[in-house]
Amino acid sequence: MTDLDYCALITIETSLESDILVKIDDIFVTQSQLSCLLDPKKFLNDDVISAYICCIKYQTHLQSRNDVKFYLENPFISVILKRDGKFGVGQDGNHMTKIVRNYLKHEMILIPINIKETHWYLAIINTQKCEIQVLDSLCWDSNRGDLADTLQGLQFHLDIIGRQQNLISHNWKDLQVISWIITEQLQEPIQKDGSSCGLFMLKFMEYWTGDSLSHPITQEDINCFRYKLAGILLCWKRNTAQTTPKNISLLGNSDDQKEPKATDSLLEETKYQSLMSILSKISENELIGGLCDYIKSINCLETLEEVWVRNSKPYSISLTVRKLQEILKEDLPMDCDCLNLVIRKFMFDEIQMMKKTKGTISKHYLDTRFWMITDYGRHPNFRKKLDVDQLAETVCSWPGVNYSVSRCKLILIPIVQFNKTFILFILNQDTRTVYILDPTPLDPVYKYNPNARYVKKLLCIAEFLPKAMSKVCPGSRWSEDVFLWCQIILSDVPIENR
Repeated sequence: MTDLDYCALITIETSLESDILVKIDDIFVTQSQLSCLLDPKKFLNDDVISAYICCIKYQTHLQSRNDVKFYLENPFISVILKRDGKFGVGQDGNHMTKIVRNYLKHEMILIPINIKETHWYLAIINTQKCEIQVLDSLCWDSNRGDLADTLQGLQFHLDIIGRQQNLISHNWKDLQVISWIITEQLQEPIQKDGSSCGLFMLKFMEYWTGDSLSHPITQEDINCFRYKLAGILLCWKRNTAQTTPKNISLLGNSDDQKEPKATDSLLEETKYQSLMSILSKISENELIGGLCDYIKSINCLETLEEVWVRNSKPYSISLTVRKLQEILKEDLPMDCDCLNLVIRKFMFDEIQMMKKTKGTISKHYLDTRFWMITDYGRHPNFRKKLDVDQLAETVCSWPGVNYSVSRCKLILIPIVQFNKTFILFILNQDTRTVYILDPTPLDPVYKYNPNARYVKKLLCIAEFLPKAMSKVCPGSRWSEDVFLWCQIILSDVPIENR
């Protein structure tokens, strides 16, 4: 995502629920409606869908594709068509008939269909083929009752137009759309979750040519599109909404500010800028610095226990504000969950780089779960019974790419010490070498034999790693006794004295 994408997400998060953040033509979208873009488990709101459809309409190359004129309908009109199909033409019939009359100027009519509070899919009125084309990311071809009602409503208005004397010239081969065949354009589901159907539908509207999709669409693309959509809408050139959060002051201390009056609107415009405008002018380092200072300043007990960071792959990690503070405060040790999340980021960065360069994964990161399961420091007679399957899970390959741990050249193992400091052991399979990186000061006891301080830890790794690897990659070199490998303590490691 770009910096503006991140700024857009921050704008949504920090605005009031009633703030209008998007106004494109006659479509208004508030913060509460845009919040669906922040949560991958939420369905897309009708207003968000309508706003993006407006954006598509303003792109000339999407209005006419392969010399075929496209008309993109919005969800509000499709709901009325469905209502008319179920209950007959309502009091607003003349208005709806005018809208349908405009369809006759186009060869392809794209209508969003909603199975109430369940699913979105796209119906295309293809007048060249006299067929109704359906693009459904989940391929729910057995549930087309909403489409049937919508087509019946459309047919009612086409019948009215057909009886009028001033029928406009058109290229439709047949106005009896209710008799056209319905064809499912997707044979296999491409949606992998239960909430992104609306996003898929928008991409269908954008990429459909009449015969096929101009671009392939994957779940990964859609996951990214959810977050980029916020930036697209808020930064759209025709978005005329004025966002003026009251907590962003450009004129001195906010404590001195009085409650604004309705007559002070002009003053407010000069006194406040939108959060988007401010953030877009701040460097990345300034943003990070300001956020860190804010986190460190929090002292509310209730807020300190709130979860601000959550990640679920390959297992759930939640970080409270208190844990985030422990990262930033130099006099406090880092929490293991924080370290594990950073390790997770390192590994996923490696995976993304590998995908871009089409290379291979050479380094395999373990997090602190492996070390904690070993129950190091406890006498063997008092250790918990080892669950080998659970131990094996801590050394498995990371999700997101298919690779074999046995082929990795390096395994990085973080060690948690009793004083909550960390040591890193790096195992090199090619050279059969164990590298040790220890930022803690050397105890004078080990001055003449520094390797002695790591003997017990290395023996623990040599005992438990082969047990895990025998499950994950049996027969690999990682099942060897690493205690017999060459041991090198790396110098020039920055020393941290807590």
